Amino acid sequence: MSSHTVLVVEDTELLRRIYADKLTQEGYTVHVAGDGLEALNILRTNTVDLVLLDLIMPTMSGLEALDAMKADPRTKNIPVIILSNLGQETDVERGLALGAVDYLIKNEAKPADVAEKIRLTLEFMAGRQLNEDSYRLFIRDHEGDADRFVGDNKLPRRFWCPACEVEAMLELVPKRDQAGWYDAHLVCPSCGKEM
Repeated sequence: MSSHTVLVVEDTELLRRIYADKLTQEGYTVHVAGDGLEALNILRTNTVDLVLLDLIMPTMSGLEALDAMKADPRTKNIPVIILSNLGQETDVERGLALGAVDYLIKNEAKPADVAEKIRLTLEFMAGRQLNEDSYRLFIRDHEGDADRFVGDNKLPRRFWCPACEVEAMLELVPKRDQAGWYDAHLVCPSCGKEM
């Protein structure tokens, strides 16, 4: 059972109830909000581990709420998963650029899929925070194999985070079963998002 708290921000009451019921069954503590303004009020008075955020809502949209969350030092590090409808690709891209960690298409994701995405995201974020023995190294662009690496991996912004406009770092996480070996990831030192 989970000891995490999830905030479900969705303006459709039926969907809000479906997600909340499924997450409660999975052992989460669940708060619900019908719009972005209500979500920000809940975040100010409660400790929340993850936000499931609809984009199109009355009073304050999901993108406006996400922007406000990322501007507030108290909430900027809370992972956000966007809930979107088909045809909202540009809004999803904007949400990811603002700092959301992932997204789900509402009419393609069953409640079990939503719960699984939340579980995986929280596990990943916990692993990132607990890895105090990991290393973050700066990369020198245009030196060594940097150009070949950028080309082979089709990195559109080279070694820059598209959301934060800062240079990425190479994070090395020790492999527990192989001394001297590491898993490597490009991460943004500002938002912590893997690139």
